This record gives sequence, C-alpha cells and structure tokens, in this order.
Amino acid sequence: MMPPRTDRPQPGARPAGTGGRGPGRPGGGPGGGGPAGGGFGKGGRGRGGTQGAFGKGGAGRGKQRKSKRAKRQELEQMSAPSLGGVSVPRGDGSTIVRLRRGASITDFAEKIDANPASLVTVLFHLGEMATATQSLDEETFSVLGEELGYKIQVVSPEDEERELLESFDIDLEAELEAETDEDLEKRPAVVTVMGHVDHGKTRLLDAIRNTNVVAGEHGGITQHIGAYQIAFDHDDRQRKLTFIDTPGHEAFTAMRARGAQVTDIAVLVVAADDGVMPQTVEALNHAQAANVPIVVAVNKIDKEGANPDKIRGQLTEYGLVPEEYGGDTMFVDVSARQNLHIDDLLSAILLTADAALDLRANPNKDARGVAIEANLDKGRGAVATVLVQSGTLHVGDTIVAGTAHGRVRAMFDEDGEAVEAATPSRPVQVLGLSSVPRAGDTFLVTEDERTARQIAEKREAAERNAQLAKRRKRISLEDFDQAVAEGKIDTLNLILKGDVSGAVEALEDSLLKIDVGEDVQLRVIHRGVGAITQNDVNLATVDNAIIIGFNVKPAERVAELADREGVDMRFYSVIYAAIDDIELALKGMLKPEYEEVQLGAAEVREIFKSSKFGNIAGSIVRSGLIRRNAKARVLRNGVVVGDKLTIESLKRFKDDATEVREGFECGIGLGSFNDLQLEDIIETFEMREKPRS
Repeated sequence: MMPPRTDRPQPGARPAGTGGRGPGRPGGGPGGGGPAGGGFGKGGRGRGGTQGAFGKGGAGRGKQRKSKRAKRQELEQMSAPSLGGVSVPRGDGSTIVRLRRGASITDFAEKIDANPASLVTVLFHLGEMATATQSLDEETFSVLGEELGYKIQVVSPEDEERELLESFDIDLEAELEAETDEDLEKRPAVVTVMGHVDHGKTRLLDAIRNTNVVAGEHGGITQHIGAYQIAFDHDDRQRKLTFIDTPGHEAFTAMRARGAQVTDIAVLVVAADDGVMPQTVEALNHAQAANVPIVVAVNKIDKEGANPDKIRGQLTEYGLVPEEYGGDTMFVDVSARQNLHIDDLLSAILLTADAALDLRANPNKDARGVAIEANLDKGRGAVATVLVQSGTLHVGDTIVAGTAHGRVRAMFDEDGEAVEAATPSRPVQVLGLSSVPRAGDTFLVTEDERTARQIAEKREAAERNAQLAKRRKRISLEDFDQAVAEGKIDTLNLILKGDVSGAVEALEDSLLKIDVGEDVQLRVIHRGVGAITQNDVNLATVDNAIIIGFNVKPAERVAELADREGVDMRFYSVIYAAIDDIELALKGMLKPEYEEVQLGAAEVREIFKSSKFGNIAGSIVRSGLIRRNAKARVLRNGVVVGDKLTIESLKRFKDDATEVREGFECGIGLGSFNDLQLEDIIETFEMREKPRS
C-alpha cells in the first residue's frame, strides 16, 4: 500500500489562500494551519498575503485602514465648533492674526490652517458675500475674526513695508540704531519754498540760484531738475543748502501723503504789498502740520505800498511771532526783483537749521532717499530726480524706488553735469529705472538687480491688493470712541471750509471753546474759503483729519478721491448743527470712567463636591440677583477671601439658569476656586461706565 498523501486538502477545507473573498494576511489566527495560513483560526481581515480558510474576516471586502493624519483631521473637524454646518478651527479669543492690506479669505485661511471654502460659507452666514480670492477690508476681517475667536490686525503700510524689506534681510531701523556718532557727518539742510501764487516764489528761487558761486562758475543753471543745491559763504566758510523746487504746498503735502518726510525747513513767502492770502494760510498750515521750522521771507519790499510790519502783525495771529516781538520765528525782508537781502535770508535759514535741527547722516553706506519728481523722456526713458538722505549713491548701483527698479546708468546735477557719486542731501537726476516712480516714493540700493525686481513686484502686488480692497475710513465722528479706547488717537484734527471767512472764523471760535478736559484735544489744522479741494483731502489723508464743509461742496472729482482715501467729509448749512456733532464726538472721545455696581449677594447653605466642576455652592440669594458670567468675590465674616472670580456655572436644581433672583435657591460654580465654607457670602458685581457731564 502506498502511504497516505499529506498534501491533500482535509475534508471540508479549501485550498490555502482561497478562504476569503479579500486578499489574506500571512499566518492565520490562533488556529492557523501552517505557513500558508490555512486552518480554522480567526484569520486576517484581508490586508495582504493569504487568508485563513474559514477566517472570521474571510467574507469581508477588505476595509482600508485610515492613516494617523486622516484620523487626527477627522477628530479635529468633529471637535471644532461650526457655523452654518461648516467646521472651522477656532481661536481662544485672544489669538492674534496679522494680515496685510487687501488680504483675501485664502490668506486668512492659510494663517489659521482652515479650508477657504469653509470661511466663505461662514462669512456668508454673517451677511457678507465674498470669493476666496477677493480682497477684503479690515472691518470685514474683524467681523469674521470675532466670530471665529481671532483678533485680526491689518498691518499698516509702514509695517508692511518694513516686513517686506526684512524678508530680504534689509532692516533700516537696525541700520540707524547701529550707527554711532563717529559714523555721522553734517549734511546740508533741505528747504522748501511755499506761499501764495503771486507773491514771488519763483523769482525768489531764481534770485537764490543766482547767488550760487558754483553755478556762477559753470555759467548758470542749464536745466530744471526739481531740486538743486547752492553753495555760499557764511561765517568765513562755505555752506550748502538744498532747495526743493516744487509747485507749492500741494506737492509738499502729496509727498507727505506718500510717507516721505523730505523737508527740514520751510520758507514762507509773503508779499509786503499784499498781505496774508488764503494760499499763504494753506501753506502755513501744511508746514505746521509737518512740524518743520518756518522762516518767513517778506518779499516785494521795494514796491510802493509795502508794509512789512503789517505782515508781521497778521502772521502773529497764526502763531508765527517774530523774534523782534519776542517770538522764535525769523522774518527777513527781501526783494527778489532787486536782489536785496538774499544773503540775509540764506543766513537766517542756516541759523534756524543750526539752532533747531541736528542735521547729520552717514555717507559711508548704501544710499537711501526719496524721489522728488519723475517723468518719461522720449530719448532717455524714465528720468527721476532723487534726493539722497543717507549713504552715497554711485553710478552702477542697483536701486528700487517704489514699484520701479533698475541700475543707475548715469546721474546729473542741476547744471547738467555728470555726477559719479551723490552724498546726503544731494539731489540728482537718475537714468536707468524700469518705470516712472511717484513723487514721494522712497528709494534704496540693493545687492543685486534680482532683489530690486522682487521688492518692486511685491510692492506692486501689495498696492494692487490694497486698491482692490474696500477702503476703510481713516477716522470718522462715529468711531472716535473705539479709536481712543484703543489708544490710536487723542486729538481730533479738523479742516474747516466755508463760503465766507466770517462763518469759518465763527465756527472755529465756537469749536475751540468746547470744554473737553485734558484727555483729548481739538485741533484745526487748516481753514479756508471756497470749495473743498483735492489738496484738502490730501492734507486730511496725511494728518487723519475730518473735513467740515459749511455751505460749500467738494470740487470736481474730490468726493471720489475722498471716498477712495477713506476721508470723512461732513456738510452743514446750520452752524449749530456742526458744533453739536463735534461736541458730541469729543465727549465720546473722553476716556471712559468705570464704577463698580453691585448686582446681588448669595449665602452658601451647602457645598457639593463634583469631580467635573469642583465645589458647587448650594446657596440662597439674599439680595439682588446672581447672574451667570458676572464678576464675583467671596466674603467670610466680612473679609474678602476670594476676589476676581467669575460665576462660571449657575443652576436651578438640574437646569442651567442665566440669572437667579432674590429669595430663590441655586447652585453656584466659581471655576477653580474651591475654598468655600458654609455661611460664606458670594457677591456679584459689574463695572459700568460713568456718564460724562
């Protein structure tokens, strides 16, 4: 007889590896029969290899096991609160998220690791419709952030610019802090000439340039570059001054609006035969708003009817008190046509600079500065007049100015002469930029052209996003309370425009008489007669002011500019309505005072211990009411044993309660505070704002 075959299948058994519908796992369960996994064990659940014959999972279809990441995400979504059925990660109420101007929902979603589509849904349920890539304003982000438990901080243009440069390892503030007194050298003062249109600004500038000994050697000025430097003898040594030749205070304020503090000293030109005119007052207000020293040039003293003393008396009313009257403003009588006392004016400018300003800069570093003006020349391309503020600019340097960038191909001075290097306070024309920068754009030298191009592109993208975003109002009468509470402002700046000067003066006098205490201030930075102009909006943009129009309306396209810049304009036909609105706003600006108001008191009758909530005080309300989430303290024999507490849970029997009134029993939970004894008194109170009188 032949021996029995040991490799035959046993009765009722299936061939190894065919017992399950799904793929098997090597090695069966506890009853496995050999390496193939056959047998009657529990078998695998179908995860590769062969399957036990009658394994428990043999008939399964082989479920896929989730990865740890998928399980964690699912758990987070299950535990995250939702709005409108959408699960989103939430903050704890104090989490700060910083966003740039014009950011989109996608940018916010990246910050909090959320799905942009979910945030779009949440915003929809809050009453706002927006796409994931649409630029949103600060107010919309604040609403969305508050709902999700985040504090949204929209980065200011200054911070945005600083963070942009820091991403390229350029830290301008660190550069300044690293400079020592040995690094700094004296630089010439930068002067802007302003005044009324017919009072001789241009002729005075020509007269000043004619005194320039350097220009005389070169045969005079050959071209206009928007700024120029002169040299003259003062105190037996040659001194230099840089003059910005701009179209008056409009360009001056436009550059300030771009963040460029260019001017060191302002020269106010007033005609001796005409007196103080509306544009004179505008120029004065703009110079004072910029907080720069002022030198007054009383021009046209050679004309019949000239009265320089009258000019001094008129300007005293605007806060410019001459030195001869005991003030600190230098007045110089000049005649641009007769070339009289021009040297005295230059000396007065130098004396003011030496007395009031510390004009020093470090010339031994990469150049930093500002574009004064720029234009597109057919033959030379983009031509920019730049003023070097620190460092030294060389031909061949790679620069970025606003959204323009390029390599300096050539530089020229005011005489049209080629310049190889420009030191601090030196204005030069620069060729080689990719596009035309705007007046007031800052420029800096970078290591290579690639860095300059990337900075320019990021600036352009940020600017485009900011324009696409709905403009947030800078300040308005309605949001003073919040602005003061957040410490953003403590002064209300106003620009007053009216149909007649008498009404404007009456309105200003009435406003300045409003008693608002010492916490806040009212400041009229400009007043004038006539329609509200673009220049008024520019000034309001720079100094965060509100424009008050009395019987006047904005000029053409001014309302559109104000809306784009977020400037609040108010129009009145009754003077008392304007005064009432401003007074109410100022009262609201006062920092609030709070007082403690007692809500109620409860006596502890029983103490229940809870593993989940800690000790629960079974109490009876003796007076007033006990309110959930109210501030509380615990008194024992009249002594405070627990302070700065909160009623975290409040129950009537087994039901949650919002408040419990006098005479009723309740259960009170004070969170982590468990030092309770019988007959303790739990007092609740709240802080209420005291109304101002």
